[in-house]
Amino acid sequence: MEWTEDLAVGNDTIDFQHKELFRRINDLVLAVHNSVCKYKITDVITFLEDYISFHFGEEEQLMQGRSYPAYRAHKAQHEKFKRNFVKLKKELLKLDGGKKPGSYGLSVRTNQVVVDWIVEHIAKVDKLFGQFLRQEPVSCPVLVCKIPKKVNIKNSLKQHPSL
Repeated sequence: MEWTEDLAVGNDTIDFQHKELFRRINDLVLAVHNSVCKYKITDVITFLEDYISFHFGEEEQLMQGRSYPAYRAHKAQHEKFKRNFVKLKKELLKLDGGKKPGSYGLSVRTNQVVVDWIVEHIAKVDKLFGQFLRQEPVSCPVLVCKIPKKVNIKNSLKQHPSL
C-alpha cells in the first residue's frame, strides 16, 4: 500500500502515525513476497500492540478535547480493531509461547486485517474526523462550536455500517 496525501486527515501527529503504520505494513508485505515473513511478523505484532495503545489514545484524546460528536462511534471502531488484533496476537503466542518464528498464514492475516483497517477506517472515518478538525475553530469555547452542516459525521458513519 502506498501513502498518498488524500489519506491525510490534516493533523500532523495523526498523519505521521498513519504513515508509520503504512511503512510497517509495507515491510510485512515485502517480507511475504521474499518468503521471510515468519521472521518479520513478531516485530509487526509488537509494533501494532504499541501503535494501537498510543495512536488510538492520542486520537481519542484529541476527539474528546475538541468535543467530536462522533467520538463514541469512532472509539467503538477502535475497540473492534483491538479485538481483532488480540486474536492475531493469540495466534502468535500459540507458536511456542511466541518463541518460534511466525507463520506465513499469520503474516497474511495480519496484513489483511491492517489493510482492511486502512481502507475502511483511515481512508473514510479518520478523514471525517480530519474534516471536522479543519472546519472547527481551535480557539472557540466548546459550547459555542458547531459542526458545519456540510460535514454530517453521523450520517457518514451510518453509510459505512461495517466500520
